[in-house]
Amino acid sequence: MRVHQSPPFHLTILKLSLAVLPCFVAAQAIAQTSDQPEPPIFIESDEASAQAGQYTEAKGNVVINRDTLEVHSDWAKYNLISDTVHAGNKVVMTKDGDTLTGTRLDMSVDTREGELEQATYLMGQGLARGEAVKVLFEGKDKYRIQSGSMTTCTPEQNSWALHAREMDLDYTQNYGQAWHGWLEFQSVPVFYYPWVDFPLDGGRKTGFLMPNVAYSSTTGLELTVPFYWNIAPNFDATITPSYFGERGLMLGGEFRYLQPSFGGVIRAEGIQDKESETNRYSILFQHSQQLADRLRLDINYQRVSDDHYFVDFGDRLSVASQVNLPQEAILSYSGSNWSTYLRAQQYQTLQNTSSPITPPYSRLPQWYFSYNPDLGGGTQTSITGEFTRFRSDTQNQGDRSWIYPTVSLPWANSYSFITPKIGVNATYYSNESASGQDLGTQSRVLPIASVNSGLFFEREGTLLGSNVVQTLEPQLYYLYIPFKDQSKLPNYDSGNTDLSWSQLFAENKFSGNDRINDANQVTLALNTRLFDDDSGVERFYAGIGQRFYLSQPKVELNGTAASSNQYNSASDFLLMMGGNLPYDLRFNYTLQQDLSNGTTQRSDLNLNWSPGEYKTINARYAVNRLTHIEQGSLSGQWPLGAGWYGVASYTHSFIDNQSLESLAGLEYNGGCWALRLAAQRYVTTNSEYKTNYFILLELGGLAGIGMNPISTLRQSIPGYADTYTSPKLR
Repeated sequence: MRVHQSPPFHLTILKLSLAVLPCFVAAQAIAQTSDQPEPPIFIESDEASAQAGQYTEAKGNVVINRDTLEVHSDWAKYNLISDTVHAGNKVVMTKDGDTLTGTRLDMSVDTREGELEQATYLMGQGLARGEAVKVLFEGKDKYRIQSGSMTTCTPEQNSWALHAREMDLDYTQNYGQAWHGWLEFQSVPVFYYPWVDFPLDGGRKTGFLMPNVAYSSTTGLELTVPFYWNIAPNFDATITPSYFGERGLMLGGEFRYLQPSFGGVIRAEGIQDKESETNRYSILFQHSQQLADRLRLDINYQRVSDDHYFVDFGDRLSVASQVNLPQEAILSYSGSNWSTYLRAQQYQTLQNTSSPITPPYSRLPQWYFSYNPDLGGGTQTSITGEFTRFRSDTQNQGDRSWIYPTVSLPWANSYSFITPKIGVNATYYSNESASGQDLGTQSRVLPIASVNSGLFFEREGTLLGSNVVQTLEPQLYYLYIPFKDQSKLPNYDSGNTDLSWSQLFAENKFSGNDRINDANQVTLALNTRLFDDDSGVERFYAGIGQRFYLSQPKVELNGTAASSNQYNSASDFLLMMGGNLPYDLRFNYTLQQDLSNGTTQRSDLNLNWSPGEYKTINARYAVNRLTHIEQGSLSGQWPLGAGWYGVASYTHSFIDNQSLESLAGLEYNGGCWALRLAAQRYVTTNSEYKTNYFILLELGGLAGIGMNPISTLRQSIPGYADTYTSPKLR
């Protein structure tokens, strides 16, 4: 039976199948064996004819729909028995954001297998396009392109293309492969490849990664060709052979693993350095594991072959400035109101011959605990303690135990608070020489009492036409600790701390536990903050504070201060302020001033102007008379026009009258590709300059070629924003 209708014509193939009962019964049986029956196919055309249960032919403005697949053509024939579509003259296929056009289509609808001749295609919702003599469909979201090309550029731009005699695009695995082709950039062939594979979404896939090319003043030209091994969804490895022009061949590797209860990374690299004629290496092992519900293990082990390894092979200032490499394991447990950990810790100290440092003590082991019992009555109770065995090959060593129970009674309402607190710190030492000779025992017991109090006021008002809320927060803190001579006690981990806002209200001005200052002092401070009444955003803050001594502090880090009637009755004056100013300006400023002689001990001013996207300018001036530092820095990122952006950073030491770090670079966003150029010069720990050069070519949707300077730019330029994001094709 043949059916004819004049346009417009609309057929539902499933309804046609009902005309022939045997065919319907067979189709129904198949549908019942499947969890989800196949959706019907709809055909629209100017004219059509059908043989019930066998095929349908359509001509003129043909549109075929099934689920999310849509085919437009001049003519089409659908075979119900083989579930195939044949279409011709001009074919346009769309499926889940992919569009293919060609002259003739032969395709199995159910299996998505077939071919399209003289094809052009848009994939990844238009993010990738190309053309081919023939496109073969090899299943759902799988394509084989014969004599074709692929790019993420628009037809008007067409800056680059990946050509191949044959290319596979597998969107189920999100990777592609190409054979016997070449990469063309700006109409110039860049290189030929017999075979290459690449991710289509930035995902993980075994294979060679794009090579990295860089240059450093200490290692020369660097070429790295990484190989990535996707072992399993939760295991992978990267093998990284690198060639340094002035150093030789380095072999490196990284193994990462992740399980529900543990994960970590192992990283190692080694080189037979032809300049120093020594074997040099670097090792890193980091592991975290949840052994039980509240029991956790953390391991961090780092080691290098020599003191100058990071100076020669580190690619950033932060890496090259590392001094103490941790080698530690921590076993920790957290209870409902208590916690504890057991740690074994030592360091590899990288020495600088011009300014050697004393290596920190090893803690072999350290046991710490904290307990917060609930005694009721509104009290807060804390008991903390520690036992540590300090070890050194060159200094006196020993064991230290301390315990510090405290009780406080906080009280607060809507406009005030007061918290009295008392505690006792007891410390016991068992000392010996570096060779193990017994040096006796020592102890120290100190009561500690404090009262912290404050008020809170606020008022509403207007500022620059906006409703604001201003707060005023005075605070008073009293601390008493009696004097005890500690000059003969060992010092394993104590040091001086900078005066900061939090330090004004701290019990101890020293870090660590070997020195506890004596105190009979009052801290006075005043805070004010300005909030936008509508959004709650803080617009401005300011605070002043100072510590006043009712008696002379005597405990010093390396001894005891001599008693004197002429002593500073107050600490340095501390000022801090910051906030958002009009015209997209932001600032923050801290000042530590010695009012007794009018000298500035420490100041830090930061300014930022960010008027728009990819526009930021930073300026900083920092002075620290205590550590003999006076530095200034400028940095910024700014669009230059026509897709170009400039980046720069400069830090200068006024005391040494030399540059500490300088960086300059250019970035270009070409829409479907990007170019990044940067050069960085900085002073290393051995007071020598090192220069690194970065160049990176990014092709949209593919990996970049070269050395990426992004991490360096973000570290050197506060507020830096990436000017190009490579598209994900799926």
